[in-house]
Amino acid sequence: MRAAGPPEREMAAFADRVFNLIHNGQPVRLYTGCGTMPAAGFINIDVAPMLRPEDTRFDDREYFFFPFADVPWPIPDGSVDYIFNEDFIEHLSQKQQFCFLAETLRVLKPGAWHRVSTPCLIQSMRRHSHFQAGMRGVYTGEWDRWGHQVLFTHHSLEETAKLVGYREVLFNQKNQGVSPLRGIDTRPWDDRDTLFGNIYADLLK
Repeated sequence: MRAAGPPEREMAAFADRVFNLIHNGQPVRLYTGCGTMPAAGFINIDVAPMLRPEDTRFDDREYFFFPFADVPWPIPDGSVDYIFNEDFIEHLSQKQQFCFLAETLRVLKPGAWHRVSTPCLIQSMRRHSHFQAGMRGVYTGEWDRWGHQVLFTHHSLEETAKLVGYREVLFNQKNQGVSPLRGIDTRPWDDRDTLFGNIYADLLK
């Protein structure tokens, strides 16, 4: 994996790539918070490289590195055809979550979809906690082990997305996204329930 350049250079290169796709009549598909699983056919974005430099498995993938949950993106309103992220949004602070969702809404084309896959707070608590034991029975691994900051329930994700301005939120299951531009959902793995451990939601602009 290549090293990250200065954020300003990364953002300029990201904008150039988006404009190039638009100029050539190709769909703009963004994978935000790609981590160690960048997707083919997407512009993969993260804050910093997470793969070791000697790991060449994904050298054919497009990457750009900048603090995309903290700064406006240098691309026009209504320029993106599809946005995807999984096991990412729960790592943001509440402030960053609102900023991120507002920016994804801004750049999406009307009628385009933003797919979110994120751990389900209710299922995690139900599966691992023993509340009758008081504080000692509360499962805190979501925060202490995995570094999550703000987790969602189905209700809170829908309420937040609609507050920001998304018109509709459709809940489904793994690899059942509604957009024809969708990629492959890879999470969750065996660290949580494979059927109910994640919330899968398609947000419609």
